[in-house]
Formats: sequence, C-alpha cells, structure tokens
Amino acid sequence: MARAKLFRAVAAACLFAGLTSATTTIADPFGRDALRGVVGACVISRTTLGVAFPCEDVVLDRPGADGYAVIRSPGFASEYLLSPLAAYDGIESRALQADAATGLWQAAWAMQGGVMKALGRTLPRTGLALAVNASGTRTQDHFHIHLDCLRASVGKVLSAKGASITERWARFSSSLRGESYWARSIAGPDLSGVNIARLVAEAPPAAEYPMANATLAVVGAILSNGRPGFYLLANWRNSSAERLLDHRCRTG
Repeated sequence: MARAKLFRAVAAACLFAGLTSATTTIADPFGRDALRGVVGACVISRTTLGVAFPCEDVVLDRPGADGYAVIRSPGFASEYLLSPLAAYDGIESRALQADAATGLWQAAWAMQGGVMKALGRTLPRTGLALAVNASGTRTQDHFHIHLDCLRASVGKVLSAKGASITERWARFSSSLRGESYWARSIAGPDLSGVNIARLVAEAPPAAEYPMANATLAVVGAILSNGRPGFYLLANWRNSSAERLLDHRCRTG
C-alpha cells in the first residue's frame, strides 16, 4: 500500500514538473488542478513514509492553524511556492481571511532561506517579494504564494517613493511594470500574526470588485523610520503581481 501511494506521489511530481507558473500544457489531464494533486501526494508521503517528497516540506494541520506544503518551483531556479493543505481555490477563498490561515503568510516569507540557498548568495529583505495572482492570470486553482527575487526596476521605484507609503491604503503614485497599484505599509521584521488576505479584503477598492480579481505582492522593505517592514501592493484588475518578481534574480 505504501509503495502504491509513493508511486502516486512520484507521478504527481512528474506531472507538476511539466508546469511553470506561467504556462500549462494542453495535454495535461489535470490542468488547473495539478498543484492540488501534488499537495495531496506530499501529504500522503508525509503521513505514510515520513518524508515530504515531492515537496520540500509539509507542515500538517494543527488546531487553529492551517497546514501547508513548501514546493521548490519546477520552472525557475530560485522560486519557492507555499500552498495550504486545505482545498482553497485562490485569493477569493474567504477561509483565507480566517485566523487559521494567518500563519501561511509568515511561513511563505520564511521560505527566503531556500531562495538564497538556491542562488548561493544572500539577499537583502528589499530584494525579495511574495506574490499571488488573480484568478484570470493564475494557471492553478489551488491557492499558492510565490516567493522569489523582486525585479530590480520595481525595487528602484519603491526605494525612491516608498516614503509616501503609510499604514493606510492609498493609490501608489507610480505604475509598476505598466500596472497601477494601491499600497500600504506593514511594520515588523516578519509577517507573524499578519493576515494579508484580510488586509486586501479590507482595502477601499475591494468592495467594488470580486475578490477573485485581486492580485497582490508583499515586498520586503526598510520603512521611512529606518525599521524593517513590508510594502503591500494590490489591485483588482484581474492581473498578475508575479510580474513584479524576477525569476532569474538579476541584480541590475
């Protein structure tokens, strides 16, 4: 029985390796549910064999806290993905605003060690960002958070104009890769106790659009007071905040 379950895990890993965050293959019979299958396979591996394969890690559900899988991206050298074990479709899933899902965001930010290990160098917090794509631009209908390098051109704009970002939502004064965003800051060195999905749902524009249209990025920052924090960027244009990342991690 364990061997059969392991075979399913290997098959899911091979299937997922045929995907990237930007494309799916038309021949893929699982399509937008492939990631859900991979997460399920990782749970089977963890609970029956004591290993996370084909994931990097699996943290099982605990009372009041959603479990999650950490996945090394099959498409890019440094990207990591975090996906809950629960069957949340995307950012529109209201359960992501619940207290039990709050820890997913800190767990995603904590994947930065994997990114730096993959690159063989350290990165400043300002060089990293989380991203979640809207329903119209994602290729998988199982919620997942991307972590990778921030695109250098985006970092330059945020460095130059970040002082205008406060703890209150407001339109960001410059476009980022041709997209307009709303922005707010988050104080603190990490995302412990911060529910990003809830913050986005509470933003002024959120009442006017379906939550499925929301895309967001959480960018590591040094705030205007010199302390560590984050810039939370979001829009409701059914677009892709993943475009703010640089999956090749170029420094210039």
